[in-house]
Amino acid sequence: MQPPSPALSGSLASRFLGHLGDLGVVGFFFDTAASQARDGALGFRVLAHTKRWYAETKSSTIRLNMGGKPLVITKDPRVYKQVLGASQKYFTNSHDFRKRMGYFIPQSMIVLEGDQWARVRKVATRAIAMQEIDHLPAYVVETMAKFMKTKDGTITMDPIEVFPLVGFDVFHKIMYKWDPDTVSKSPEGTALLEQARTCAKALGARQILPFEWLWRLPLPSNRRVDAARDALRQHTMDFIKSRSQTVDNTTSASLLDCMLVAAANGKLTQVELVGQIQTFFFGSFETTSHTISLLLNHLAEHSHVQDKLRAELQATFPGGKDTITTLEALDRCTYLTWVVHESMRLAPHAAVLPRTCIEPCSIHGLSFERGDEVLIHSANASRDPENYPGQTDLEQFRPDRFGQVSLNKTATMPFGFGSRICPGRKIAMGELKAICAYTVMGWHLSRPANVPFLLDLTVGLGMRKAHGMLIWTPMTQSDCSTLKY
Repeated sequence: MQPPSPALSGSLASRFLGHLGDLGVVGFFFDTAASQARDGALGFRVLAHTKRWYAETKSSTIRLNMGGKPLVITKDPRVYKQVLGASQKYFTNSHDFRKRMGYFIPQSMIVLEGDQWARVRKVATRAIAMQEIDHLPAYVVETMAKFMKTKDGTITMDPIEVFPLVGFDVFHKIMYKWDPDTVSKSPEGTALLEQARTCAKALGARQILPFEWLWRLPLPSNRRVDAARDALRQHTMDFIKSRSQTVDNTTSASLLDCMLVAAANGKLTQVELVGQIQTFFFGSFETTSHTISLLLNHLAEHSHVQDKLRAELQATFPGGKDTITTLEALDRCTYLTWVVHESMRLAPHAAVLPRTCIEPCSIHGLSFERGDEVLIHSANASRDPENYPGQTDLEQFRPDRFGQVSLNKTATMPFGFGSRICPGRKIAMGELKAICAYTVMGWHLSRPANVPFLLDLTVGLGMRKAHGMLIWTPMTQSDCSTLKY
């Protein structure tokens, strides 16, 4: 038996495009910016509809018609744990997602399969593991201080204006020993960031669109995306060529240097090398900036949590925010870890995990056909009482719950799951902790009156403008001296 399908509206668009038509895809295609500003990205619209669809079908697994292509969405742990576990041989990493990513980076490890994927990922994972990242917080302190020195007194600012720049600069400092200096508006770094942003936005916008030919139409928007893609690739090749002239051993400190050595030893081809460096460029700012923006909004909404966290940090770093220098010290801050975990539980950047069925199978009485796209609704799984027994307030932001239960890594999966899990997750967690700690020790965060905090769990895109606006009030020494943990 196939999973049940929600009823269609009967509109002309739904008659031709099924549930995709009911998501307003026609308006989205002809005026993407206006449509997205009004109703959110298509990925967000799908997730926003799921609660109603689950209720309407009385099922935790549903089947949609997305312009003639089947899409199965499940929040049922009996189903998704089988897809990721005992029945994983019937599924693979999403074909549609690999196709979309391959449009931008054909040799990305996200796109590759089989032996080639295993070889490339092994090289990249080993190179990442070789990095000394304990000093990552020092890069965060340096970068944040550079950005905030231009801001005086109490300011109103959306985190999404800050952290794509900070995350981008910090990542490149530690991974490539190169500072793009986007926080100071360096022309070279800023151009690179904008190219990556343009591509990332296009990738997000294309998440739910099943028609690849739409990407290739001679439209101004497509031309801008293609130009950004080509410029990013050329910049990467120029960057690699420049650094290749200085690398001559296997003890070099940066990820790029390690991968250059691997390429020189024949473990990576030149095009594979370019693909992986582009992949890291691509993923170095959006995930972290989106997550930290939501995290700080949660803290602004829950001032008692913010105060408790600040007290713990002050006890660990009595010299203030500028003395946050090592990950080892940050990892001793238990409440900080709980705060990060709780924010990612409520609002994981990867709100869904996509898979493609490659062989017909049946799971708990539901049939899956070859070619079915399956979205594991991980954002919902993180709020399911079955995954966090005894927790009756899973819709609430309450980091103290992790004093009672452990993070369920088969339900809360912000970095993916299994063999395709993000290889840079340790670095991402380090960045999140360091940025959060520096910000909370330096500023009291609050929200403007009458501005809603909306958890826009878009697929591949950040929050809509102004939904994350915060008031940053500088902390004084006397403020900090009264804190007790």
